[in-house]
Amino acid sequence: MFKHLLVTLDGSSRAESVIPHAIDIAKTMGAELTLLRVVDAANSDWSERGAIGRSQAASAIRSPYVDQATAYLERVAEQLRHAGVAANAVVKQGQAGRQIVATAKEIDADAIAMSTHSRRGINRLMFGSVTEAVVHELQVPIILVHAA
Repeated sequence: MFKHLLVTLDGSSRAESVIPHAIDIAKTMGAELTLLRVVDAANSDWSERGAIGRSQAASAIRSPYVDQATAYLERVAEQLRHAGVAANAVVKQGQAGRQIVATAKEIDADAIAMSTHSRRGINRLMFGSVTEAVVHELQVPIILVHAA
């Protein structure tokens, strides 16, 4: 039985395809949902790539995208609350796979729900697989929804 489900979203309708499944799980099991949006390091603070310099910590630099991501997640969380589901929102900056793993550990998530874009070939080589990174790092169930 799940008590706390981490739901990853990237702002796209493809990623949002996981939401109806997360709602069903939350209502069936009485679980709380934490929505997570990771602002990519390339679009946020560059510090993970060394572009800003070694003297500044990554957490000290706030991306302008964080406010947009926060507003987006709060809108989604509010819709979930109106549907009778306990929901909160978290925005992180950095590499998506690492931030998902870290957040799952921080909130003690019982499971993770996410959509998969099923990248193949050169796209997978260039962008990697966030899902694959998460699967290899965590020992919690991961609910994957194939984004249409």
